[in-house]
Amino acid sequence: MNQTLALASALLRAGRGRLLPVLLLALAAVVLGNIERTPLHGLQTSQFDRYQRMQPRARHEEPVIVVGIDSQSLVAHGQWPWPRDLIGELIARIQVGQPLAIGVDIIFAERDQHAPALIARRLPPSRATLLSELPDPDATLAAVMARAPTVLAIVGLPRELPGARLPTHPLPNIRLDPVSAAKLPRFASALASRPELQAAAAGEGFINAGPEEARAQSEQGIQRRVPSLVLIGEQPYLSLPLEMVRQALGGGEVTVETGAAGMQAIRIGDYRLPTQANGEVLLHFGQASANYYLSAADVLAGRHPPEIFAARFVIVGINSIGLQDRVISPLGDSLPGVDIHVQMIESLLEQAALRRPHWMPWLEMGALLVGGLLLIVAVPAWRPRYAVLAFAAVGLMLVGSGHLAFIAGRWLFDGSSLTLLLVPSFMALLGNTLIAADTRRRDAERQLQESRVEAARTAGELDAARHIQMGLLPDPEQLFAGERRFAVGAVLEPAQAVGGDYYDCFMRDDRHLCLAIGDVSGKGVPASLFMAISKTLGSTLSRRHSSLDAAVCDIDRELGRSNSAQLFVTAFIAVLDVDHGTLDYVCAGHDAPMIRRGETILRVDTDAIAGPPLCALPDFPYHSGRMSLLPGDLLCLFTDGVSEASNGQALFGGQGLADCLAGLPATSPAAQCRLIRDAVRRFEAGAAPADDLTLLLLRWDGPLNEY
Repeated sequence: MNQTLALASALLRAGRGRLLPVLLLALAAVVLGNIERTPLHGLQTSQFDRYQRMQPRARHEEPVIVVGIDSQSLVAHGQWPWPRDLIGELIARIQVGQPLAIGVDIIFAERDQHAPALIARRLPPSRATLLSELPDPDATLAAVMARAPTVLAIVGLPRELPGARLPTHPLPNIRLDPVSAAKLPRFASALASRPELQAAAAGEGFINAGPEEARAQSEQGIQRRVPSLVLIGEQPYLSLPLEMVRQALGGGEVTVETGAAGMQAIRIGDYRLPTQANGEVLLHFGQASANYYLSAADVLAGRHPPEIFAARFVIVGINSIGLQDRVISPLGDSLPGVDIHVQMIESLLEQAALRRPHWMPWLEMGALLVGGLLLIVAVPAWRPRYAVLAFAAVGLMLVGSGHLAFIAGRWLFDGSSLTLLLVPSFMALLGNTLIAADTRRRDAERQLQESRVEAARTAGELDAARHIQMGLLPDPEQLFAGERRFAVGAVLEPAQAVGGDYYDCFMRDDRHLCLAIGDVSGKGVPASLFMAISKTLGSTLSRRHSSLDAAVCDIDRELGRSNSAQLFVTAFIAVLDVDHGTLDYVCAGHDAPMIRRGETILRVDTDAIAGPPLCALPDFPYHSGRMSLLPGDLLCLFTDGVSEASNGQALFGGQGLADCLAGLPATSPAAQCRLIRDAVRRFEAGAAPADDLTLLLLRWDGPLNEY
């Protein structure tokens, strides 16, 4: 039940920790869906511009030449506007080179002020007659334009203006579905050239941006997109550069590829150019170049051979400071407005433009939600450092996807905005993760402190138990300080704080010394408690009974009476007649003691009387054995902590103890016990002891000499 409640509490905390990131992700999705109304739109367009600066369109050829009426031309032929017959002469010189098409990026909306008829109005009638015989400049220009495919510029107007004139060359036989037609830029009227010039031209193309692009350009000052097709008075018209290509191809039909969202591409002959749904082209700009710009003054002066215009498109426009319009490209170049027409023609011929179809924002929305949900699921489960690495990986993947998409197919995928929109959710997740990590750290510190306190309490209790346990053991040196018939020494070292070994030695009367050593099964506190009971019972009952085997049987019964833990104890109990050296003993599953007699090591014979450990078999009839010690004999009682001591490869064993006994110097049994213990520890070579170590040595010196 407690585990279920803990799990429910953890899930509830995890749910609270993820609620704010989920809300922030939903807010980010709303912002992305309306990005054009937010400051983030500027970051998006700047990122797309950065793509172009990193990889501008390569301009391998120069299919377009711009003949500019520049400052040099104004110096040579006078200020603008020039007479129309001079414009006609300029176009005539270009026509000699047989260009594919000529585009005139100038609108001749009014009658030429240099026309003889207009000048004649300001002169006396006698002189006006002479001027009336001169040719009209507009007629001269019209006659020149009629010789070769020439396209005039028109400007779309959002509303009717005085003097406005509709163009007369709409696209023939173009089919538009209602969805695409509804999204195209629309103009109520237009500013076009004079009717005689319109009649002489092969076509007309608009030169101004659509209302939306014009507004965006005025806000940011950068020209990024150009309409390919507009509706003027419900009539379709191509842009000036596209109309030039159409005329160069013979003035054929234009095909519009449409989809559910609107236009997808425009096709002129075999050339296809991807568009947006509203017909705008996202130009992929190339680096600005002055190679294809010629001065009108040089063309009029014949400084360029006519062949330079052969099989090329030629645009005539104004390129003089103070008269020309200038735009900023995404590459950061300040370009004459006529350069946009050049970029448009090159893009159509290369059939390449930037692509951001209607489904791209939905793809970005999906990437945002997938990335955000992955972070929401993964970040709380990871450490903060891994969470930061995960977010960095997601951000790099999104930003890198944008760069790869642009390199692979000129797709405009906005990975930078997605990364920025994921930052609030990630920061909330990271904050929750850090708070959770800090909480876990505090809990761990608290638990560690509690465990330390508990360990200290346990250690104190064990230390107290150790002192109590060791206090139960007699001190042979102090107990038999004045004794001259024998000497006893002992040592006990538990493997843990407390142990299950014990020894005992006491005088039952003036001539009988009782010795006992035991080893309780198991280790630690239970063994130490059973050891205390065994030692106390053994001491008490051995004093009460004169018969050693009867005493041991009584000890076995008493220990087994309340032995719910099913513990048992091996023991060797002996009674020495200190005057005669007679040793009575009982062995209850314990190792047989050793005797050093001179230079010989003997084992006490326990085979005949050996019984099981105490409490192993209820009511077992233990029997005692007897032997005699000789003066100087050293009796060694030990537990398996000596014989089974290990260095990881071998056991100390009975032979090791025998060798150690044989090499003991002639000193007190207490000192000899310490020497044996040190030999065992050296053999273990630093390894943790496997069991309690207990030694009890008795040296019988013989009876007292009476005089």
